[in-house]
Amino acid sequence: MGLPSAPARMSQPDAPCALSPEPARGNASSWSAVFAGVFEIGGEASTLADDGKYIAHATANHVLSQSRCPSLRLARSDTAIAQCALDVFALRLQLSGRAAARIGESGVEAGEGDLMFLDMKQPLDLTLAAGDSDAADVTIWVPRRKLRAAMSRADALHGFVVAGTSPAGALIGGCLRLLAEQAKKISAEQMDALCDGVVALIAKALAPELAGLGGAESRSHSSLAIIRRHIDQHLTLPGLNADSLTKRFGLSRASLYRLFEPVGGVAGYIRQARLDRAYQELMASENSSRRIGPIAYSLGFRNVSAFNRLFKAHYGVSPREARERTPRIAPAIPAPASPAPHDRNALAYWLALIGAPRAK
Repeated sequence: MGLPSAPARMSQPDAPCALSPEPARGNASSWSAVFAGVFEIGGEASTLADDGKYIAHATANHVLSQSRCPSLRLARSDTAIAQCALDVFALRLQLSGRAAARIGESGVEAGEGDLMFLDMKQPLDLTLAAGDSDAADVTIWVPRRKLRAAMSRADALHGFVVAGTSPAGALIGGCLRLLAEQAKKISAEQMDALCDGVVALIAKALAPELAGLGGAESRSHSSLAIIRRHIDQHLTLPGLNADSLTKRFGLSRASLYRLFEPVGGVAGYIRQARLDRAYQELMASENSSRRIGPIAYSLGFRNVSAFNRLFKAHYGVSPREARERTPRIAPAIPAPASPAPHDRNALAYWLALIGAPRAK
């Protein structure tokens, strides 16, 4: 499927925001500019000419993007996740070329027509390789809350690949292609409804396949995802440790340790999650006058000096230096009615907004 040229920004209040990254200093935009805050970039395709190689449409609840490149490497490290927390999933349909993802110690591949799930809150290293034509994709970016509502095992889907030759893969692929073709013609309200419908279709179409995974390895992966989510949601609890987790989830200490061995152990995971949250708290603009000590104490660090050493060992700078050198991360807020024009061209901006918590 060919990609249309980048359209002019839509002005209708009920239309999706068309993203077309601004040229840098009059030159063609770089892929780094397109994906700033989302991925760290490597590979041959360092520039993005204004010939329709990248386009995205954003609403308050979803982003639909299309891209085409000769080759590209997209990485999302722990540091990148801490600097720009995006609580969204990318559901990538590979239109041409191949995508190879390194996730932890595992590797997965998606060829033409295959669908790959990527969790933006987990590290990954994705290499896009062209074949007879450029590597191209259609991606629907979905907030975690919406994917969880549709799929009970959403948090265990990082790196999951659906073959395009399967009935479910063919059906999902066809829907995403059609949605991409219609994106310029529909309103934001229509796009949201259609994206919700596609997510519901994906959930229903994959239900038998996900249920069929039921082996020990799959159950372990699912259990790990559930416990990690619990940890991430309770980082401020002083009693969050291996003992409290074994009691809550009915596991032996040995079983818990086996689950967390691939991610650096239980204590290491909790410590890293707290460091990542501390980084986000320190960079948040609303905390600019808040002292470092209270932030560290609120996340279970009992000694500020020890916290400073751990922080510098991981990020290479002290908490104070990080505040001085790094631009503030905007607080997670609902999407504004009329984003500033320069913000409307930032993919990371829209992904942060669709992933932001909604008032209940």
